[in-house]
This record gives sequence, structure tokens and C-alpha cells, in this order.
Amino acid sequence: MKKLILYSLLLANIAFCQSVDNKEKYFKSQYDTIVKKTFVLDLEDLFDKTQIKEFDNLIAEFEKETSIEIAIITFNDNYVSDEDFHQNTLFVANRIGIGKKELNNGILIGISIKSRKIRIENGDGILAILTDEETKSIIDKSFIQNFKQAKFYEGTKEGLKMIIQHLKTKLKQ
Repeated sequence: MKKLILYSLLLANIAFCQSVDNKEKYFKSQYDTIVKKTFVLDLEDLFDKTQIKEFDNLIAEFEKETSIEIAIITFNDNYVSDEDFHQNTLFVANRIGIGKKELNNGILIGISIKSRKIRIENGDGILAILTDEETKSIIDKSFIQNFKQAKFYEGTKEGLKMIIQHLKTKLKQ
């Protein structure tokens, strides 16, 4: 149900997103093509259906265990500057409400291969157990190492698993 609500909010806010910036760099009409409601929104077509299902299962299982929500979104190449990309990932994370509102425990993984950008937005409730420095380390060790070899699925899967493992370890302490 949460996934359906998240994506309904995302779709309902496309018009708002486009009006935020006069250049209309925010969220294009590609959102209309979303058929399946998952924790993965692949606008860049990096992953096949099986891979998306695998990510979705990993995330759903982790959410059941911890209540922490993780979402993955791939953007097209409309975000040429770091600031545009940062603003869009932050907007998506905040606007669709990843994580439990009272806990602010959501994580958004934003990827744009064509623009050569990746960003992970951690909710304030996550920062105590996954710092920005630790997040950067995960990006460098898993995502980027694989992405340099055009292994986008492998890098995303490894990065997602590293995030999940790190959080599980910290939560046990």
C-alpha cells in the first residue's frame, strides 16, 4: 500500500515539479509510462524486469525487518549540472515521502548514467546510523567501481546490499 501511495504522489506532483523551475528540468512526462508500482523507478531503462523485481524484494524484506524504506530512481540525462541532479534527488526524496514520516528514515538512491551522477539522500533519522562519509564510501566502493565497467545492475545491487548490511549491523549495536 505504501508503494502505491508513494508513486501516486509522485505522479500527481509531476505538474508541480515542472513548475518549480522555469527551465522545466524537473521530472518529464516519462513518469506516465510507469506501469508497475515498486520501490524502483527506472526512467533510464538500466534494469530489466527481473532485476527490478530483485531490488524490490530486497528492499521490501529490509523494510519489514527495520521499517527503513529505500527507493531507487534512475533519471534520464536532463540533469547536466550537479545542482540540478542534487535538487531533483532531494525533491523526490522529500516530496514522495520515502521513509516513515515520524522517523524520517528513508533513503533514496538517485542514479543517472548518461549524466554520470549518483547521489544517495539519507533522511535525518538515518544519519545517526549511516553518515554522509559512510554513504560516500559505499558509493565509491560498490556503485562507482562497477559503473566504471558498465556493470550498472551489479553496482546497484552491491551498493544496495552494502547499505542494507551496514544498517543492519548498526541497528544491532
